[in-house]
Amino acid sequence: MLRGTSEPLPAELAMLLDDPPRRLPPRAEPGPGAEPGPGGRGWLRPVALVLALALLGGVIAIGARRAAVTADARDRLVATLRVQVGERSVALAGTQDRVGRLRSQLAVAREQRRRAERDQAGAAADVAALGPVTGSAAVTGPGVRITITDRLAGGSGGADPRVSASGTPRPRQTGPTTAPGVVAPGRIQDHDLADLVNVLWISGAEAIAINGVRLTALSAIRAAGDIVLINFVPVLAPYAVEAVGDPLRLVRRVDQSAVVDRLRHRPGSPVTSLTASAAASLTLPAAPSPVLRHARRSGS
Repeated sequence: MLRGTSEPLPAELAMLLDDPPRRLPPRAEPGPGAEPGPGGRGWLRPVALVLALALLGGVIAIGARRAAVTADARDRLVATLRVQVGERSVALAGTQDRVGRLRSQLAVAREQRRRAERDQAGAAADVAALGPVTGSAAVTGPGVRITITDRLAGGSGGADPRVSASGTPRPRQTGPTTAPGVVAPGRIQDHDLADLVNVLWISGAEAIAINGVRLTALSAIRAAGDIVLINFVPVLAPYAVEAVGDPLRLVRRVDQSAVVDRLRHRPGSPVTSLTASAAASLTLPAAPSPVLRHARRSGS
């Protein structure tokens, strides 16, 4: 007991002070199946379970919301892609149709080109075959050479040309002067040369040239005053008429022709010398290409 105090101590405190402290028996741990006591921590489990369920519900709600948003975006994206696929399909179909048309046009153009190439090859073959006959190609072969000399050795006055058909300058030839438009007497005329050329054509000549000027089906032999023009090119005596063909036949037909007999034996003939001799090889130049001003392709 404590001394010097006026108030008595409580009974419980007095018991603790008088008696030594007693050890409490150890608390038995509850078993696996034992219920927690009223003073234990069993309340934490329901709280934790509630919190877990609440958290899971929040996560599920957020996921559902995001899924809804994603589904809407996906639907819009799918609709947009379907529209684009439709547009691209229409464009692809149009492009395929255009490619088909272009392929057809290309096939037609290629066939036309092949036909044109065949026609061109045929035309080139025809030109090559007809070139020697028409005069558009130079020819070489045996034939006859006829040389004609008249009494007067060339032109006169201002009409006297200085250049031959081949472009070679000639010396100035002199003779009696005549009035303009009047043919000098004793001179070979244009019709004399034309008659001789006709004899050669009839005798089988394949190509003819006079003083190097090639004759064609369009050639003209004309006179300008006392000058003879072959295809509008002045030529001067002596005249060299060359023809490609059978030499023996051409020489024989020329000697037997009435034209040569007239030129040789006609009284007052201007010809002083007319010789026809066979030639083993003659080369006749090509005639210049004609300038067509009014011709058009058939069907144009």
